[in-house]
Amino acid sequence: MVGMIKPLLYLRSLLLVPILALHTLLCSFLILGMLILRFPRKWVDFAISRIWCTPLLVLAGIRVECQGCENVPLDKGFLFLFTHSSHFDIPVLFNCSPKGFRFGAKIELLSIPFFGQAAKLAGTLPIARQDRASVIEVYKQAESRVAAGESFALAPEGTRRKGAELQPFKSGPFIFARNTKSPVVPVILSGVEHVMPKGSLWINCDRWTRTVGVRFLPPLETKDIPEEKIKDFRDQVRAEMVEVFEEMKPKYT
Repeated sequence: MVGMIKPLLYLRSLLLVPILALHTLLCSFLILGMLILRFPRKWVDFAISRIWCTPLLVLAGIRVECQGCENVPLDKGFLFLFTHSSHFDIPVLFNCSPKGFRFGAKIELLSIPFFGQAAKLAGTLPIARQDRASVIEVYKQAESRVAAGESFALAPEGTRRKGAELQPFKSGPFIFARNTKSPVVPVILSGVEHVMPKGSLWINCDRWTRTVGVRFLPPLETKDIPEEKIKDFRDQVRAEMVEVFEEMKPKYT
């Protein structure tokens, strides 16, 4: 029986790639139209979360267990700092976050037809990973948006990791948070790395369904952090996230 199921899992994964790509394209048209017609932001957030992200997860057989939603501020702008290991991280985070947000994406993704245009118009931050000065400038230009109540999700590891350990954190997101005097909300995503590992196009090819975990940690204020203490704060946040990451890891393998 197991020998018969394995080829079916690979067949499903093979079919999922074009299906999810088409779904994302159609949702890009929808969201682009909503943004051009100036639909209320909460409607756009609903479309991103429920019309784009939820079907992606259902089709891929992903179930999400979420903890700590009460730690997400609903009345002001803030910065999610999330562990990053898969292209499915953002859909998983959108699916369970109690507040809409914009995210930072590597600049190459924003050149994808229609998806890129929709992401740009929605306020996605273009991240040129090899150009630190450019990234800092992008963050600087977004500071007024946080002050106006927008929230963002950034990966302090800088890119998707390959492996079971959190990578060293970049300072950029912490400088961004300090400059905006907004809180950071650390978010641990566990098990998502097994859905679609970095460097692979296979989606959930070893089981029909997979449960992944998301835990929002209590927000941490940044407004009183001196500039010279940014790296210390970064390392403190990473240490807290590593502790929870290791705690969650055995459950979501």
